[in-house]
Amino acid sequence: MVLNTYRIRKSDQYLVTSIICLISFGILGLLISPKSIVNDSFIAKSDYALFLSIVNTHSQVFDHIMIYLTIYGKEVFWIMVIAFLFVAGKKEGKRTALFIVLVMITLIPIGTLTKQIIERPRPIIPDSAFLIAANSEYSFPSGHALAVSAGATMSLVFFRKSSKELFISLLLVTEACLVCFSRVYVGGHYPLDVIGGILLGVGISFLFVWRENDLNQLFSLLSRTIGRFVKR
Repeated sequence: MVLNTYRIRKSDQYLVTSIICLISFGILGLLISPKSIVNDSFIAKSDYALFLSIVNTHSQVFDHIMIYLTIYGKEVFWIMVIAFLFVAGKKEGKRTALFIVLVMITLIPIGTLTKQIIERPRPIIPDSAFLIAANSEYSFPSGHALAVSAGATMSLVFFRKSSKELFISLLLVTEACLVCFSRVYVGGHYPLDVIGGILLGVGISFLFVWRENDLNQLFSLLSRTIGRFVKR
């Protein structure tokens, strides 16, 4: 009875955290959207000032690192992570890999739709300050921050039963943080774009965690189906 109560409370904590993240994301979107009636110019100007201060810290060594993180830190890196977890992570790794895939697939249309709703333009700075050409899409939220924060969240929640697993998950969280910073550093996003991506990515991820039992049932179903197929 006590254990069941604890599980319910823990599940509710994930739901509450998700709601807080998503509400915070919504408020932030309203405050920085150019077409919002509650647009706050002070926040936008502060965001732009912080953006410039980060962009102005360019150095030759960090430039190369940040470019690589931006180019390879989302799709390429996380596809490798998912493959690694599925192949070498045993049952927990396979389960975590599936959950990451499900969350990221869910976030693709959500992120695209949100950009179209908020309609925040990309940062405006001299071309010489861009390390990578800016994408033509709108700026809020950062797609990189959205994806890597979701992957890191799911890894940290589900892949931590041993010290080795926890260490790997913490490395993934570190990578996600560096990728998020790189998006501002290379001139692709404002800091609040990245924060918005993190809030949305973590918020949706915790919704999935809240429904862990359903995810486990799906994992079991897929495992049995694949097992039957392999035996044929």
